Amino acid sequence: MELNLQKQTVSINETIYDGVVEQPLECDVLLPDYCPDIQKILRCEVVPSLLLTAVNGDKLSVDGMAMAHLYYLDENGCIRHAEYKIPYTRVVELRCAPQNPSVCVTQSVDYFNCRAVSSRRLDMRGAVTMNVRVTGQTEEEVLVAAEGAGLQLCPDTAENACVLPRVMRQASVREEVELGYGKPAVGAVIRASASAQVTDYKAITGKLVTKGEITVKVVYQCEEDAKKLEVMEYALPLSQVIDLDGVDEDCSCSVWYEVCSLDVTPKANADGENRAFTLDVSLNACASAYRRMQLDAVCDCYSTSYECKPTVRQVPLLRLIDTVDETCMYKETLDLPPDAGSIVDVWCTAGAPTVQIEEDCAVVTGKMTVCMFVCEANGEIAYYDQAREYSHRIALRGSYETLVFSPNTSAGTAAFTMSGHEKLEVRCPVRIWGGVCSLYRRTVVCDVTVDETRAKTRRDNVLYLYYASEREPVWEIAKRYNTSVAAIQAGNQLEGDVLEGRQLLLIPMK
Repeated sequence: MELNLQKQTVSINETIYDGVVEQPLECDVLLPDYCPDIQKILRCEVVPSLLLTAVNGDKLSVDGMAMAHLYYLDENGCIRHAEYKIPYTRVVELRCAPQNPSVCVTQSVDYFNCRAVSSRRLDMRGAVTMNVRVTGQTEEEVLVAAEGAGLQLCPDTAENACVLPRVMRQASVREEVELGYGKPAVGAVIRASASAQVTDYKAITGKLVTKGEITVKVVYQCEEDAKKLEVMEYALPLSQVIDLDGVDEDCSCSVWYEVCSLDVTPKANADGENRAFTLDVSLNACASAYRRMQLDAVCDCYSTSYECKPTVRQVPLLRLIDTVDETCMYKETLDLPPDAGSIVDVWCTAGAPTVQIEEDCAVVTGKMTVCMFVCEANGEIAYYDQAREYSHRIALRGSYETLVFSPNTSAGTAAFTMSGHEKLEVRCPVRIWGGVCSLYRRTVVCDVTVDETRAKTRRDNVLYLYYASEREPVWEIAKRYNTSVAAIQAGNQLEGDVLEGRQLLLIPMK
């Protein structure tokens, strides 16, 4: 008897690596020739950026760049700035070579020490902490339908998410901007920061068209008075096209920008005054996408005519719960330093997040460091920081088993207001984004073989009586009596696959 099997190819997502690695940062550097000698170090801030990830066999290579920003006072009590680029490469050993790998790396700096060996020489030591997650995607053929040989199938519908490999496209923006009306001319740039936000995107076949904005904040030293600092902020429009194979309008996507570096150069006008800046921003346009797919699989089978042997596997499936993109507004009232006369600049850095799963939500928490330049009563610039914690609750929709959520976070531009002479109110948006998935396993039949030389003995056109239990599956009864589910449902006028209560059933052998 001819047996026709229909199969469907299913994407199986497997976690190859999920862990934390530490990358040491060490360098011995000199001040640039144009910088005056160091009298007192105020702050050495390190910002890591991701340049490239590549999987080669069972190894993951991560290339990054740490930008070390040194803020110090010279012998005249004026604040100065110097920056250093510290490139690094980290190789992570994977337990196997993944197929169609997708790599997620988030970075943070937990500690960094900067020591002045002399007035022009610095010893820097620290480490970048990387949270690394690598997933692979294999394909498995599963049975979805069959005809012939009296084969009976128990259908099972499941949802599975096909995860498209994460992509990262490097881009750059160059813009010339002017000082605001009434602002004094620029002597030197002391501190500059940038953050980028995706405001809108559209998925078309194979591409993501994104629009967004880059926010740049510049703290500069006045040309006429080196001890006086001014602040300028700019917003630059941004649009990028990200190539992502397999994406279309039916996919759920996470899209974001990562600023890698910012160069701010003062520019002179016709009168020789520095009244403009040239902004060079290097960034990554990143995206990950999920495609929801329905799997009409078979979880069990038997033949009413012959002995058969199914090939059964437990396969891991990934169900997409939601793609999260939320903003937590961090608010805190801090005590001002005792000698603070005025606040020059305030900014916030967000550390690596942790996730705690509760009954109906995911609680994302992380370290928030509030940094500030303060003009003290004696006119000198000082640096202070205070470590706090932010927390945000993300509502979860529907049911889930093992939750998979590795969010990305970034702190935006901070705002502040003075509350009297002793308190400072700080507000800073923290963006949290990523895909929330449920990892679960389902038993599926991948193949079945029927032995036509071993026919089953059955008495056709015979009727049995069976007293069924409450919530008993009709499939189990049909399999026990070697008949079909359809025959039992038709003979007893049943609509569902599970009995609602105890009842007497007619078991026709058809």
